[in-house]
Amino acid sequence: MFVPGSKKPASHSVTAPGAGPGGAPRRSLDALAQVCQAVAGDLELGAVMRSAMRAAQNAMNAEACTLFRLDADTQSLLFHIVDGPRSERLASASLPIDDRSIAGWVAKHQAPLLIPDAYRDSRFNPAYDAKTGFRTRSVICAPLIAKGRLLGVIQVLNRRDGRSFDGEDLELAQAVASLVAVAIHNAEEHQARINAERLATIGQMMAGMAHCVKNILNGLQAGSYILEQNLAGASAGASRGWEMVKRNMGLLSNIVLDMLSYSRPRKPLLQPCPIGDLCQSVVLLLQAQAAQKNVTLVTSSNLAEAWVDESGIKRCLINLVGNAIDACGPSGGLVQIEAGPSAAAGCFEIRVRDNGCGMDAPAREKLFAPFFSTKGNKGTGLGLAVTRKIVEEHGGTIRVESAPGAGTAFALVLPAAPAANGVTQGMDSVRGTTPADANDKEREHR
Repeated sequence: MFVPGSKKPASHSVTAPGAGPGGAPRRSLDALAQVCQAVAGDLELGAVMRSAMRAAQNAMNAEACTLFRLDADTQSLLFHIVDGPRSERLASASLPIDDRSIAGWVAKHQAPLLIPDAYRDSRFNPAYDAKTGFRTRSVICAPLIAKGRLLGVIQVLNRRDGRSFDGEDLELAQAVASLVAVAIHNAEEHQARINAERLATIGQMMAGMAHCVKNILNGLQAGSYILEQNLAGASAGASRGWEMVKRNMGLLSNIVLDMLSYSRPRKPLLQPCPIGDLCQSVVLLLQAQAAQKNVTLVTSSNLAEAWVDESGIKRCLINLVGNAIDACGPSGGLVQIEAGPSAAAGCFEIRVRDNGCGMDAPAREKLFAPFFSTKGNKGTGLGLAVTRKIVEEHGGTIRVESAPGAGTAFALVLPAAPAANGVTQGMDSVRGTTPADANDKEREHR
């Protein structure tokens, strides 16, 4: 039916990147009105695309039509909707964006093509005709572009009256493609708004649930503290069981705190904090977890005090050091937590480095996306999203360097004094008094 061939455009094809529908006759105006009517009022993406494709086919008086969608992840074109004889055989096909196919060429150059005789163009692939039983004579292909963004390609085949497509048809096809692209863009925007509202509702519900669970955890952890004081002399089995209970309560507490931190904005409550002591407290908190995996934790600091929200930055370090321990794998490794001056004026840095497995470029790009995790079902995908949120609430930034097999290094770059970021200062200590608060110290969240 159409597509892959060789890279060199045939001399008899026509490109018209600057053409427009200004000189279209009455037939063209009627056709455009029909396209507008077909796509107006419907914001469901699938329905918009089906209506748009059929309207384009009728407007162009064509025997068949194909709508390709751009797959941003693979940078290829997918046969999203195909209409014509035996078209179901193409529904799962895809094309690379290059010069070896008609649709690929149009997507790459973002310019339309008019091909009066398909079999004389090197980019046409007759295998598609063989697969569908369709005989392609002439082709018009135009890019779907809205707000400067390529959405896909639309392709129409064969005039129904047997004539080849001409320049007037090309102008009409460009106008039709513009209308179809706007309709698809509007449907995508509408769907994005619905998804955002749905996520916001879920987020509010989860925040409420997390708050309730946190209150229950506070009671459990306080009770566990009392029990632990009375477990002296317990059997080895009882001690192992108790350690499992404490470890899983800690995991649940971390999940709940991440959900609470991510679900609502807050201004950091800044206080003078000894950064070295803060780093050391995180090492002590995670020492047992590191020892189980044969990971050594090392901390150093040449800073005295800085104005930070202690509970928030501690949450960040727990997430980063915990991830670093996991990245070292079963063979063990080294995790370093270092605090010192930053090259950025008025700032300091806390760096967390590991010599673990590292990450490739695709993982780095998605690293801070909510619910993305490289740990499979062992991670919530919220820890790094929460970390970045807290750092940005401080007016800081977070850097990451990583490569497969070369470990990972995170750097939290934070203002050292409150005047640098204008967030809330607090002189009262925000330290908890129960074991439940030892992991989070965020009573101000309640």
